[in-house]
Amino acid sequence: MDERWYHRPGENDDIIQVSRVRLLRNFKKWVFPGRMTEKDREELMTEVDTRLPRLPEILGQSIQKLRTDELTEAEKLTLQERLLINKATLEQQEKALVYASADEAFSMTVGGADHVRLLLSEHGQNLYSLYERLEQVDSYIDSRIPYAFSKKIGFKTSTLANVGTGMRAYYVMHLPLLSESRNFQTLSREMIKFGVVMKEAWISGAKTIGGLYVLYNQRTLGLQEKELMDILTNVANRLMGEERELRDKLQQLSLEDRVCRSYGILKYAKQLDFPEGCKHLSNILLGASTGLLTVRGDLSVYELMLGIFPGNLQFYYKTQADDAEVRVLRAKYLQEYLKFISLEES
Repeated sequence: MDERWYHRPGENDDIIQVSRVRLLRNFKKWVFPGRMTEKDREELMTEVDTRLPRLPEILGQSIQKLRTDELTEAEKLTLQERLLINKATLEQQEKALVYASADEAFSMTVGGADHVRLLLSEHGQNLYSLYERLEQVDSYIDSRIPYAFSKKIGFKTSTLANVGTGMRAYYVMHLPLLSESRNFQTLSREMIKFGVVMKEAWISGAKTIGGLYVLYNQRTLGLQEKELMDILTNVANRLMGEERELRDKLQQLSLEDRVCRSYGILKYAKQLDFPEGCKHLSNILLGASTGLLTVRGDLSVYELMLGIFPGNLQFYYKTQADDAEVRVLRAKYLQEYLKFISLEES
């Protein structure tokens, strides 16, 4: 398996699957992307490409460059499912330039809703060092192509919701037991008081799947980046403590039954839809986190959760498939990797 960011262990990665920092930036010399002509966009992409030769050096690894107008819809969908571009870039008709690091932790989109969208991810809880690393890239870009910045309000962005720091910090948390508890909705509402939003990572229809929740700062104006990360981390730590307490209280037989049922279904299923696959992988992740399952090699269960998206499956098997064929591929894919996951003897 290729080395990817989600293969590397991280602090508290039994619950916090992802730490992520996103920065939105615009340059002084151009109007906002919504007012750019096709010629403007081409000049923007060319200048960024030629003015940032040390970007791989600053980042510490090789970078691949992709133009969205040269990609198929399926290829763009795969990038979005792997979180290298956002949904807005996937759906926009205008061309954009995407930079992606070899380990897929870093991406930079040039020509999306803002001139530049920077993103850096890591497995586990490590928000502060992530920001420090991304800030180095950010400062390098600003030194080569100055940003639009106001001493009064901060970084100028295409929407008021991002003005100020232009930063969104994220934790993706696996909360299968806490989300089933009675006080979960109360906890979710309380977070709004601190400027923190919690939403389901993946939803099918009106139903939450996978037990994954995304926490992020709603405010970008009036506070410094560290203050925003401090608030987010305090909330995440509280949720993590609540989830661990519930895991400790759960009867061993109930836990084993929950995990083993999902393990058996994934091992023998001939077809799986996306919600069902996510549901059972959530229980596999719970089993791995509590020691009921052993995951060998550098495989991560979060990687499998990304892998069962339709676009990723079709990319993996290098085929175009309808919904029925995708369900068969999903079961096949999980069984290929389930050989790296084993039940512990009770």
